[in-house]
Amino acid sequence: MITRILLAGLFAATLVVAQGGRGGGSRGGGDMAPTFMVPGTRIDRVSDALKLTKDQKKDIKATMDDAQKDAAPVHDLILKGRLAIAEAVAAGKPQEEIDKAVRAEAELDTQMASIELHAFAKAVSFLEVDQKQRGVPMLFAMVRGAFNGKNWNTDQQQ
Repeated sequence: MITRILLAGLFAATLVVAQGGRGGGSRGGGDMAPTFMVPGTRIDRVSDALKLTKDQKKDIKATMDDAQKDAAPVHDLILKGRLAIAEAVAAGKPQEEIDKAVRAEAELDTQMASIELHAFAKAVSFLEVDQKQRGVPMLFAMVRGAFNGKNWNTDQQQ
């Protein structure tokens, strides 16, 4: 009985530590999966895992850098839009005005998803056939929310 209690406590403590004090996912995307920080940049981790050539690594990094440049103004607008929605709700603005702000925010989120998916598709095109089985899900996970900060290549909280 004591062993079970100790194991349950150890399991619970492990989950709390794994969340890193952020309550779940690293990007605030609603997923409650714990975030585990691994040393190195995102491109280095992908390169090591997929055994990328120097040219592949360079091409994928350039693709992501270009996408970051495209995403930066959209990200700024998203932050401003979310603030505007919060202020409108707090000020008791008419529902019509709030709905308009929400629709504008949804359009910006769609633009950001498009930037992420285009970067993903281009990055996958640099992989060899034997790298794609592991690389497709890995790159997809890497680009999802990657442009929510100032530098896609680092694991950061905004």
